[in-house]
Amino acid sequence: MMTPEHLRTGSIPPVPAKLTANTMTPEELAALTKPEVYRKEEVAWFMTCSDPRWELSNMAGGMALYWPLVRCRENQWNSSEQLYQATKYGSDIICLPQSAPDADPSVRRRIQAQPSPRGAKLTQKCAVKAGLVRSDWEDPIQEVRIRSMLWVLELKLYWNPMTFGRVLAETGSRPIVEISTKDPFWGCRVAEGGTLHGSNVLGKLLESVRSRSLEVRRGQFSSGEGFLLP
Repeated sequence: MMTPEHLRTGSIPPVPAKLTANTMTPEELAALTKPEVYRKEEVAWFMTCSDPRWELSNMAGGMALYWPLVRCRENQWNSSEQLYQATKYGSDIICLPQSAPDADPSVRRRIQAQPSPRGAKLTQKCAVKAGLVRSDWEDPIQEVRIRSMLWVLELKLYWNPMTFGRVLAETGSRPIVEISTKDPFWGCRVAEGGTLHGSNVLGKLLESVRSRSLEVRRGQFSSGEGFLLP
């Protein structure tokens, strides 16, 4: 039987995932994007790299992912943020930043090669400005970016069960909230009185992955084919 360890080491070829991509229902999307109000003392929150649950953040480093599911340098993504950002572009998209005219023209390869999540965001600014992001990314209901994030978080758990997986499990059954000063969609802002307000989509997706952690660790992902465009 093929095990996750076989896939990680590349000792035998991986088999195609059995699950296929599924669309989210309008009800599921509505629940994910619904504005919420939380009390900070009742949730498992994280905000900065000095917080004990920083591993839950996509900006946390030191937790590589591999896609396709064979552990090798060619398939390595240095953080979940990098793989998520790469799903915005097809493999044929090229755009050179003016500040680095000798860089690799492939936007996706540059994102993958960055040593940090922040670098992955910065290196694609020229592509965003040029309107080269995949056409369905800006859909008003944001289904593609939400499903892409869910898939990336599943891979993060699959490849990092002793770091990300441990911290995720330690949240127990509490709501998970990313506190953000800028983004009330993926996280929550601190409001007057100390309550947390926002859609908290990232936190809700983390809770979903937490609830299915055994299946995810076995390689049962919400999207068997992934979200990287050809």
